Amino acid sequence: AINELCVAGRHLHEEVPFPKHDCVYRGGVLPKKHIDFYRIGRKYRAPMFLATSFQKEVAENFCERLWNAHKGAHGAVVWIVHVNPCGRSDKKLQCKHANLIERSQFAVEKEYLFVPYSVFTVRMVYLSPNPTYHTPHVIHVEAALDNLMEPETLLLAPWC
Repeated sequence: AINELCVAGRHLHEEVPFPKHDCVYRGGVLPKKHIDFYRIGRKYRAPMFLATSFQKEVAENFCERLWNAHKGAHGAVVWIVHVNPCGRSDKKLQCKHANLIERSQFAVEKEYLFVPYSVFTVRMVYLSPNPTYHTPHVIHVEAALDNLMEPETLLLAPWC
């Protein structure tokens, strides 16, 4: 039901802005005890709304703010969320459980908001030897096309 609410009003004929490089970004921190969860090939669900930005700089700013707020106790991380590049020209191939939020707190920021329990698959992981906001871990994930086509029994991410 919440998936329908998040994407309500979107029709196939509507023009929805698409990420320039077929990906969106999320910055944050990641406790050391959760790093091993993000293994290449792992498919999981994120048990919360997941805000992402079209702009890498916005994610890096969030990363810096959170790293400073935690006083460096957790490693800085930038998630790069890849979406199906075919969605650029074929609206039926756009992610069905994310939508562009145009009424964000920051008007200039383009934000894709993924609904709770959205499915992602880990593509690549770069673990920084010194994960500060200057040199964060980088985790590439691929967003599923449609949550309804994915098993409900997938692991839940402990941190995202």
